[in-house]
Amino acid sequence: MAVATSGNYEKFVKINGKKYSHTINTKTGLPVTGIKSVTIISTNAEIADAMATPITIMGIASGINLVNQIKNLACIIIDDNNKIYTSKNIRLQ
Repeated sequence: MAVATSGNYEKFVKINGKKYSHTINTKTGLPVTGIKSVTIISTNAEIADAMATPITIMGIASGINLVNQIKNLACIIIDDNNKIYTSKNIRLQ
């Protein structure tokens, strides 16, 4: 198994109290907001790495929906308020 994480918890800047991520939403041209971290678990390291940033850009609902459709793929998403979201094949205790 392989794990890859993409997030804005290390590379960001605060301007006038607002946090700006280094990850850019290609639809808006603005930094991604609302998601602090996306962790992808896969049987393939390249797939895990390749999926982490796009899932971040897609957002929580769309990202989890996509991951739930792909065999041998799982994700854990943490939003800006530290709420945890998981794909259907992850169980938190």
